[in-house]
Amino acid sequence: MDKDFPISGWSSLAVHGGHTQDPMYAHQVPIYASSTYVYDTAEQGMRRFSGKEEGYIYSRWGNPTMTEAAEKITALETFGVTDRSANPIQAKGILHASGMAAISTLMFATLKPGDKILTHFSLYGGTDEMVEKILPELKIESVITDLRKLDGVEEIIKNDRAIKMMYLETPANPTIQCVDLDELSKIAKRHGLIVACDNTFATPYLQQPFKFDIDFIIHSTTKFLNGHGTAIGGILLGRDIEFMKTKVTKVHRLLGGNSNPFDAFLLIQGIKTIELRMERHCANAMQVATYLEQHSAVAKVNYAGLDSHPDHRTAIKQMKHAGGMLSFELKKGLQAGIDFMNKLKMCVRTVSLGTCDTLLSHPASMSHHGVPKEQREKYGITDGLIRMNVGIENVQDIIADLEQALS
Repeated sequence: MDKDFPISGWSSLAVHGGHTQDPMYAHQVPIYASSTYVYDTAEQGMRRFSGKEEGYIYSRWGNPTMTEAAEKITALETFGVTDRSANPIQAKGILHASGMAAISTLMFATLKPGDKILTHFSLYGGTDEMVEKILPELKIESVITDLRKLDGVEEIIKNDRAIKMMYLETPANPTIQCVDLDELSKIAKRHGLIVACDNTFATPYLQQPFKFDIDFIIHSTTKFLNGHGTAIGGILLGRDIEFMKTKVTKVHRLLGGNSNPFDAFLLIQGIKTIELRMERHCANAMQVATYLEQHSAVAKVNYAGLDSHPDHRTAIKQMKHAGGMLSFELKKGLQAGIDFMNKLKMCVRTVSLGTCDTLLSHPASMSHHGVPKEQREKYGITDGLIRMNVGIENVQDIIADLEQALS
């Protein structure tokens, strides 16, 4: 594709964005399975190591296949987004081995002993453990509150000058809570805080946090961006290009959380169909949520597309659609959850999310089995809670499987 061609459609960018013509004229980006790279002269090697010349040195530092994946995601997160002066924003993305590797790079690059993170109580379990168990050992503490209560958020920040970062995840896991990116970012900026957002559940197709002056975006690319459950990965994107090229790049390289060419190749192929997939995920999820809300065995449905969801207005304010993730509570608790999972015939019993097939998990008997009940319920993870990644199968088949499993 000619770099000067003015792409006007998001899906066109998902297919063509980030691609550089291979020197051997391969149609698709090759899998550059090389750990290191050679130089024409010793002087060229010196220039690359000093940063005076662009080029690859060692695949832990960078690799052509990994670069294309990172640039494609960066293009999607910045597409059509402008700053307050109406100029197109710039950002840099660094591909990682996993979403947790990207989060680790973010934390170590931006925080120091004595700093605090302000975040909310419905986060991905790995992130929650990072801020509750790992960072405190480094003298970095967390302040956890309900970020949907904006007045309380501002008061907390005013009273604790050690808070340096606001960390957001919306929609959040597994309660599908949504927080207001625009209002929270404004509060954070008034007090000089860094703002980071995990955009995994929404994807850049449904939500672009950079629109709301967010500083950093994180994705577990394992999920909807890859879309097929074939590769683990993560990405950290930042708007401060110089900071991303210097401090963040140095931390990333030294922590060793780099991606690899094969997983990056699979990610690139998955991204090309993301608009088509997300449209189907969202349409199916809305029908499934409506069905579940009317079922006699279901006590509650958590889906941001429903009027009954407490954060419905926030979701429609900042998202194109409500997404492909939902959760629901069964009235009869733990045993009902176990029985339901055992009866599934087409939908898949597993953790993770973002794949084309419908995935269901029962946190109380699976991912959170070892967590005390009181602690689980504090975060909305009840005995009867089922988390659901609504796939792209024919929705009548998804509902039919749920119906027989709930009967």
